Amino acid sequence: MEELSIWDANFIVIDVETTGNNPRDNRIMDIAAVNVNNGHIVGEFSSLINPHQFIPYFITQMTGITNEAVFYAPEPFAIAPKLLSFFGKPNSVFVAHNANFDFSFVNETFKRLKLPPLEIPVLDTLKLAKRLLADAQKKSVGNLAHYFGIRIRNRHTALGDAKATAKILLHLLDIAIEEHEITSLDELLAFQNKKLSYFVPQKSMVDEFQDKLNSLPDAPGVYYFLDKKGKIIYVGKARSLKSRVSSYFQPGNITSYKLKELTKNIADMKWQETYNELSALLLEAKEIKKYEPKFNFVGLRLRSFPFVRITTNEIFPKVEVTFNTEQEGEYYGPFLNKQVAILVKEVIEKNFKVVKCDKDFKGTTEYEPCIYHQMGKCLAPCAYRQENDFADKYNQEISNIRSFLSGFARGLQEELKKKMEEYSQSLEFEKANEIKQALISVEKVFNNSEEYFNSLNRQNFILVLPHQFDDMFYDIYLFKNNKLIYHKTLGRKAILNIDLIDRIANTYFNGFAMKMENNLEFIEEIKITNSWLAKNKESGTIIYIDNYPNLDKVIEQLSTLNVQPIEIL
Repeated sequence: MEELSIWDANFIVIDVETTGNNPRDNRIMDIAAVNVNNGHIVGEFSSLINPHQFIPYFITQMTGITNEAVFYAPEPFAIAPKLLSFFGKPNSVFVAHNANFDFSFVNETFKRLKLPPLEIPVLDTLKLAKRLLADAQKKSVGNLAHYFGIRIRNRHTALGDAKATAKILLHLLDIAIEEHEITSLDELLAFQNKKLSYFVPQKSMVDEFQDKLNSLPDAPGVYYFLDKKGKIIYVGKARSLKSRVSSYFQPGNITSYKLKELTKNIADMKWQETYNELSALLLEAKEIKKYEPKFNFVGLRLRSFPFVRITTNEIFPKVEVTFNTEQEGEYYGPFLNKQVAILVKEVIEKNFKVVKCDKDFKGTTEYEPCIYHQMGKCLAPCAYRQENDFADKYNQEISNIRSFLSGFARGLQEELKKKMEEYSQSLEFEKANEIKQALISVEKVFNNSEEYFNSLNRQNFILVLPHQFDDMFYDIYLFKNNKLIYHKTLGRKAILNIDLIDRIANTYFNGFAMKMENNLEFIEEIKITNSWLAKNKESGTIIYIDNYPNLDKVIEQLSTLNVQPIEIL
């Protein structure tokens, strides 16, 4: 049987706040579940619970949860079905930081409700961190969040800690893949219980590189390790070059045999600053492809994302789902997973009269129209239509599909709600819940926090994030056709300078369209950007250029960010 990829698992990240430490004697008073799949948070749930116990003062001080707050909170039996719907997903894994604690409290709650105990794999991010990170690195949720640059909102609430743990998990998965070449769920589950072992670099090596280590900047960038022949043997990226590169030469930091072999072969090092983490990620990918270093392992690090494609190399275009963007066509996406893309395609096929079969229409052969034409769901170009306006009618249907995809969230939402109601009325609650989760997934798709979704060559937006090292500054990223083309760091109270205004004007309002390159390098960049945005955009603001009529409105929106908290618009 084929092993399950890490990215195909449904990681259900759980955090509970309790009235005490004993799962038999104490009770859950706050619980959250965050579903991570394919490198994304695709669903979440949280609720206070009435514990029917007095909440000690010190716990209230830590969590902010009072006895009054939980007095009218739902009973455990009321939230159990929602939790079970998370755990009932295919390939589910229970994840928590110090997982035995959360797992035992959830199972004791189910036991009191006369429900069967959970029988799914358990992954502990604390154990994982101990085996992946330096011995000196503190492993609490707060310390790991700081290490990975994760901003925790509502610390010591179940949802705040669960979301932070979910993001920590994604970073740990990347390290497990890159440094330990772990790609399957079974390998990951076994690895968390592996005996801890560290390799200590030789003192002579540390002394040899000390001057270079001292000169490393505390800035994002890409670093290169070279062997005695001057050949690049490893390329890596870092949020802080000083911290990351120095870690290879510190006792208790080398946790894998691969890293031991790498450090033994390092004869020289060099680096490039990139001034932002995303640029470091993109440069790292290009350099790995260019130099093919022997110690780099790409594995399944980059997730595959599907697209909806409108073909452009046919007389009568079709709509299809594809992972390949190198063919001619107009691409919408990337979508979170294939199921969501197929769902969007099904809605299109239901509502628009375009070709749905695999026949090749050259305009020279006449076919008998199929059932789709009889149902009014296809204009049937297969029948060798010769009406003067037939091509115009068909092109109008394609144009309508473009409009639908460019603002599909609202229309698709209505379609999904109808399906949910139909399943609910027929008491098919499991199917209704699947549709609901699909709707959540659609809303979590890349670059789709608003009711807006354009083809790849129209994904133009400005991303504003708090600066990773100093809250007094923020970073502005300009994306055109999904590509990062400009980055600027500004003080939070700074006046937008003329150079930035000119850059925005020339990028988005110069009247020229940037040609989209549907090659492997482009789609790889899209995937990297997508993964990075999934981890970071919640902390910032996305300004979609097509939502604003002119440059002045964009500048007006940006100006408000100098005096207001950074939030998703």
